[in-house]
Amino acid sequence: MSLRRFVNLLMENSEKGVYSLRRLNLSRHPLFYSSTEVSAVQDLPALGEEGYVYYPFKGYGESSKQAFEVESIRLPSPTVSLLPTPSSTDKMCKFDCFSVSESKIICTDQAARTFLYDLDEHCVTSMPSLHAPKYSPFSVSVAIQGEKGEGESSSSSSRRLYVMEEVLLPERGTGSSYQFEAFDHRKPGPEYLVKAWHCDPLPPPPFVRDPRYVPSPVSSYAVVGNFICISTKGIGTYCFDTVSCSWSHAGDWMLPFCGKGEYVPELKLWFGVSAKNNYAPCASDLSPVVRAEPPKPGCIWEDLNLPEDWRPCRMSDLVNLGSGRFCIIRFFQPSGNRDYMKDQIDQTIAVFSGVEVLPDDNKAAGNGKGKGKQNAKGLRMIKHKSRKCTFIEQINNVESVL
Repeated sequence: MSLRRFVNLLMENSEKGVYSLRRLNLSRHPLFYSSTEVSAVQDLPALGEEGYVYYPFKGYGESSKQAFEVESIRLPSPTVSLLPTPSSTDKMCKFDCFSVSESKIICTDQAARTFLYDLDEHCVTSMPSLHAPKYSPFSVSVAIQGEKGEGESSSSSSRRLYVMEEVLLPERGTGSSYQFEAFDHRKPGPEYLVKAWHCDPLPPPPFVRDPRYVPSPVSSYAVVGNFICISTKGIGTYCFDTVSCSWSHAGDWMLPFCGKGEYVPELKLWFGVSAKNNYAPCASDLSPVVRAEPPKPGCIWEDLNLPEDWRPCRMSDLVNLGSGRFCIIRFFQPSGNRDYMKDQIDQTIAVFSGVEVLPDDNKAAGNGKGKGKQNAKGLRMIKHKSRKCTFIEQINNVESVL
């Protein structure tokens, strides 16, 4: 798999109500040391998921000198600005963005209007609207059977994008409230020569029609083969078969992630942010889930090398760059940053760190700090470079990382 060139950010200026798509150029701001600089890498400490216990802010400040020396960069300039249509109701004017590929982003507003923007070509493509607006959606991209996957072709038509509400509402009738939909790029019929985008409603998970169901957010989700797996606290894990368009109950247990878990074929594992510590990356084997078996216990890695006056202010994001490399985006606020008497504005520090996961038989980084350290799962996560940028949340708040 080729390495990603950019990390995409959806940002909001809440003062002006304007959204923007921005791109951190990884060639201009490299996050990985070269082969001649490998001695500078650090092993991140790891624990088995089954024995991990999270203590808030544990260890922060133990080695803060290096964290203070992280290179500062400017926030990337907007590639495109987005202004949602004013709402005629009391609904919040907003944009949600979903990644089809590294460069192709589907955007939708509070009225379900939709378009696709190509960040490389600076081109807008009209799209069918969603059947119903989404309040707080998430999305996953699934390769279509019989067509090339994203790693083999840059075409977005080889994947189908599924969009679901994070908090599913009860459905008491037989009709659909359009809480689960899919964008598909296909020919309208056999007589057509050209493909076009379509938006298809899909059945929600069956628990929304249970009279005892109380709305609860989907806390984690992942694609396992042809299945979309979701976990909801108090309900367990359900799997949607994208071929038969049917749901099945996998079990009363939960996926080990907070938010999205993504499959990395080079390592044959799923990676994401840990449900036990939503600032730390973790890995797990989800292959048993489609057999209605709980996932195999994995690893959680922590980075304690942070200034003692930094505190995480939101969940971290993990972006798969390919070939076992990731960018971790963490968000911090310096303690004592706000002076309520002077009504100062909070500042947020976004730290972009490059990390690499190596199997136990890989000696490529054996000369780095922590040589020979391996956890019980046979993996090492080594930290390369970090870059930080500071912004005022009211002016440039990161809504999502794509």
